Amino acid sequence: MTIKDWIYLGITVASYIIAIIAAIYTKNRAKINKATAVGKTLDVVGQLATYAVHETESLDLENEQKRQAAVQIINQGLSWFGIKDVTPNTVNGAIEKAVNAMHLANSDDQSVEPIQPEIVPNVPAKNLVQPTVANTETQTKDAAGSTLTPDKAEQQSLANSANTTVAEQNTTGEVVKNG
Repeated sequence: MTIKDWIYLGITVASYIIAIIAAIYTKNRAKINKATAVGKTLDVVGQLATYAVHETESLDLENEQKRQAAVQIINQGLSWFGIKDVTPNTVNGAIEKAVNAMHLANSDDQSVEPIQPEIVPNVPAKNLVQPTVANTETQTKDAAGSTLTPDKAEQQSLANSANTTVAEQNTTGEVVKNG
């Protein structure tokens, strides 16, 4: 077989695979669309319930009257969006969820205290993590990662630069010399 024949064979197999996937999607499209529509409807009901619960919270009504007002607000919103056939149990469940979320968000209960880290003043030296630093004054690494030791002139230059006098200020503002 030539390369041209292999290409035609690949195109034929890919066409069959695409046709099979399209047939499976077409067969299950109604189920996929229904599941998507149900999910969107539940999201809308949940959002409407949240808005309705927060709106009715400020009213001077009994809890049952607040629930009825929230149900009316949700039903008005659903009819405005053109969503039909939402069961009363779904609406009531959304209201309960929204009320619980609101109470959790507004709770002034400070029973849960934030955890403070324990700071131990006298830690044994063996338990302290010590940094490991390579001797950078006498060794460097090249681009490939191998360690290079500087020649005598470079070592002397590094030693001289470390021993130079540096002026700095102390806490009283005086200039002092180190070295």
